[in-house]
Amino acid sequence: MFAITIDQRRSRENADGVPGLLAALREHVLVREFERTAGDEVQGLSDDPAVVVDVVCSVVATQDWWVGVGVGAVDEPIPRSVRASRGPALIAARAAVERSSSTAVGLAVEGEGTRHAETALHALARVITDRTEGGAEAVAAMAPGRTQKDVARQLGISPQALSRRLQVARWPEEQRLRDLATHLLAHIPS
Repeated sequence: MFAITIDQRRSRENADGVPGLLAALREHVLVREFERTAGDEVQGLSDDPAVVVDVVCSVVATQDWWVGVGVGAVDEPIPRSVRASRGPALIAARAAVERSSSTAVGLAVEGEGTRHAETALHALARVITDRTEGGAEAVAAMAPGRTQKDVARQLGISPQALSRRLQVARWPEEQRLRDLATHLLAHIPS
């Protein structure tokens, strides 16, 4: 199981971002939906490594949050509220979010055998956070099923300009790193 703890950066200086974050995270199918657990912090549970990667990518892109992923067991039966959940995954997520503030990308993964998955997620986070605003816009518009021609038309640029923007934004690398991170999370020894 994966516990994800997300804590707002500079929360004393900024408005409460939790309501907006919770709204954005509702699109993900989880074992237990994200909910506010304390102050400016939210937590959710997932059993799907691809969902974990999607959540991490969407949250690190904002650069407004510290992200901790804990890998391990969750005590059964899992309560309806993530706040009432217990187990090694949640303890690991707490340690991860605390350590995330000392990483270059604001992300940490804790649990036995998570080193390589964390490395892949760090590389992925770096690709995402190094993008220009135009690159981020182009990547965001490339939803599944959309062609580059459709997206170029939407953005008011030529298909060649979009292709170049996606290359500079390292969109192909993002896709490969997402696959790698998902694979590594899925194959963490239990």
